[in-house]
Amino acid sequence: MKSIIKRKTMCIAGLLVLFALLCAGMQMAMAAEQTLTMSIGGRASFGTDPTLDSAIWPDIGGLQEHHHYTHFSPLITLDSNSNIIPWMAEAYEVSDDYKTITFHLRKGVKFADGTPLNASILKFNFDRVEMYGMEDFGKNRTKQNLFLYYGSSEAPDEYTFKIHFTTGWVDMPFELALNSVYGLSAFISPQDVNPVWDIKGMLKPEKKYNGLGAYYVEENESTPKEKVVLKKRNSWRDDLSFHKPVLDKIVLTYIADPQTAVMALEKGDIDFICRGWNAPLDTLPNLEKNPDVIIKTGSEVRTYFLNVAHWKEPFNGTDGILLRKAICYALNRTDLSEGAFSGYALPATDCMDQSPKRPDVPECCGKGYDYDLDKAKQLLAEAGWNDTDGDGILDKNGKALKNLDFVTTSDPSLSWQRDLSVLVQSQLKRIGIDAKIRTLEWGDYKKNTNEGGFDLKIGYNMGNGIALSNDLNGYNLKSRRGSKVNLYENQNGTLEKITDITQKTANKEERDKCMCQICNILYEEAGVIPLVHPAMYAVMNRKVNGFELGPSETFYYLDHVDECRVEN
Repeated sequence: MKSIIKRKTMCIAGLLVLFALLCAGMQMAMAAEQTLTMSIGGRASFGTDPTLDSAIWPDIGGLQEHHHYTHFSPLITLDSNSNIIPWMAEAYEVSDDYKTITFHLRKGVKFADGTPLNASILKFNFDRVEMYGMEDFGKNRTKQNLFLYYGSSEAPDEYTFKIHFTTGWVDMPFELALNSVYGLSAFISPQDVNPVWDIKGMLKPEKKYNGLGAYYVEENESTPKEKVVLKKRNSWRDDLSFHKPVLDKIVLTYIADPQTAVMALEKGDIDFICRGWNAPLDTLPNLEKNPDVIIKTGSEVRTYFLNVAHWKEPFNGTDGILLRKAICYALNRTDLSEGAFSGYALPATDCMDQSPKRPDVPECCGKGYDYDLDKAKQLLAEAGWNDTDGDGILDKNGKALKNLDFVTTSDPSLSWQRDLSVLVQSQLKRIGIDAKIRTLEWGDYKKNTNEGGFDLKIGYNMGNGIALSNDLNGYNLKSRRGSKVNLYENQNGTLEKITDITQKTANKEERDKCMCQICNILYEEAGVIPLVHPAMYAVMNRKVNGFELGPSETFYYLDHVDECRVEN
């Protein structure tokens, strides 16, 4: 009897141990699941076709944030230092005239349903996007070279893909490495459209997530315009051990207001703030004190600058150049960096537009203006500006440098303009220039600046987030996009012509020569007034590990957050 009881007791004990081990195993499995919740500020719908323009097909077309995870898989891309690196192509070559680029594809790349990728599928996608799905957007609305000069594509064999352009230009490979926003990196299978292999065919609803990405949208857990839940699936990146995704689940949470996103991070509701809708600069000092928050930083090559109405008084003509130079010398950019950016910026005294730290900018562009208040006052006097009535405001011929219209925007993503404009305003006051800040909603701001409705405004370039030649668009906006004013144009109009050559040449030496001419004109005439180089930063919960900043905030999806780890 005792032996029976003993055996029963041992069985029960064994079952309890087994149960405990099972529970522990389940807990470990649950703990091991890698989930990241990230705030985004837009495009929180799902199920659209990334190869179709949302302006023409508003219900079924358009790139959404989830496409960066379900479909995004470029042929070539950029590393964190803006160097071009292979992705789906294991190698590529560019012809001497920059009219043809040849890709050699990796073997083993396949769609989620197992369909192997080949050159013919890429030809289908490029023809579809360039000549149908995004044609109006690329050719007419944004006038992108990748669309304007697209000639044809070909598939000589299964793993060789060629693109031919009617005109070659030096930045062509760089632009291809960046252009997921135009559907050129979010490919679909030609078997998934109806009729099949028709570049004008419509994507079958049941195939909307059949991309080359490592995730799919779990619609049962997602809510349009509120939350998109992405779950990991086996992908070619796992099979080839190529940038293997780590996260099992990514939750994209729509939070329109950046300040609200910061509060959600502090409360623990989200783990990461997407850099496309980053935490405002003025929140960083408090976030630095939060032990649960990490701010990852990196150097940036963007430039923020002051634009003036160079086409009208008091900024036009020879005296206008002197006035602009005086402003260049009068601004203490160190104070601007520390005061408006809490140290998350560097003084832009080393250039006029493009930072010389950008790898494709020639050394000749490394000229700028240092802080020299006496030199500023000397130039103002040379231009005939004096304080004749003792009111602290300079005047000339009965006209005062008073009530200059300083236009800024209230757009939350550009909140740094508020503090920067106030500091610039106070520094201008010290040399007798009175500017009145006028803050506009984004739509009105854009209209005013495009039509020249300002005396002063703050502008910025895109740095590594755009090809060098495209980042010069501001100097030929009138001829290229029909705008009423250029960012700056010199009196003989050579700047606009040189910029046009820079954007079209297939000769790097000629491009660099033109860049030197552009930088020299801007320096000699103070065409724009550089202020600071903002730092890159990303804000996240401390439990997020392995994050590395991509080359630019503009193309935040190159941060590859799916390769991060989350500690529970």
